[in-house]
Amino acid sequence: MRVILTIARKEVRDAVRGRWLLAFAATFAVIAIALALVQARAGDLGSQGFNRTTAGLINLCLLLVPLLALVLGTGAIAGERERGTLRTLMAQPLSVAELLIGKWIGLAIAVWTAIVLGFGVAGLVMTLVQPLTDVGHYALFILLSAVLASAMLSLGMLVSVFSEGRVKALAGAIVLWFVLVLLYDVGAIGLAMTVSSSGRALLLVVLGNPVEAVRILAVLSLEPDLQVLGPLGAYVTEEVGIRTGTWLLIGALVVWTVAPLAAAIQALGERDS
Repeated sequence: MRVILTIARKEVRDAVRGRWLLAFAATFAVIAIALALVQARAGDLGSQGFNRTTAGLINLCLLLVPLLALVLGTGAIAGERERGTLRTLMAQPLSVAELLIGKWIGLAIAVWTAIVLGFGVAGLVMTLVQPLTDVGHYALFILLSAVLASAMLSLGMLVSVFSEGRVKALAGAIVLWFVLVLLYDVGAIGLAMTVSSSGRALLLVVLGNPVEAVRILAVLSLEPDLQVLGPLGAYVTEEVGIRTGTWLLIGALVVWTVAPLAAAIQALGERDS
């Protein structure tokens, strides 16, 4: 455990020194504040509160957070391999699991900090301007953003293990981001509707993508009437149950976080040990 914490602290220090943590935090804050200002001009922000801001931020979050986490994750091992320091690390008295878990924890803390700082500062600024309601929904949105970042970070590290350098790793991250964030909606969900328009098929498709799982969890938190989700909402409400459906989505996100990291540990052990 001491080795893992040492590696994690190093990753956090590197994130602070590289200033990307503050840069992304500032980006998240500016986006949230800008969206809130736009909505304030369109109507009464105080009566709708964070609920409106959260609804507007969800789609932006599902674009930016996965990209950030994937890019950081893909540089974790590929960068060490490109600099020639990976063999030095592997020669130290530590296991592959300790190395990757330590890097994951450090990067996860850094990403979570950027998300909490960015959206948290934005929320504080909005409350200082005008008292707002639905703070709980906004806090849940921040939590879901951090959970999504965790899953995408694991996927990024898996890509990193199979990449020879940072450029190839970055290319792999962008392709994976495009597939999961943009192409998946059109491809997998469209195919599911063509083959079988049942809610069960749509639920399986959602469970197969962490981005979609977070999207549905966000809708569940904001919209009590799941009929807005069409056949999927009807299936969850009538057949599965909202509570069970929520736990299924949470379980899928846990799997999407743990399984790629475990696969990365196994692959790195076979590839570079």
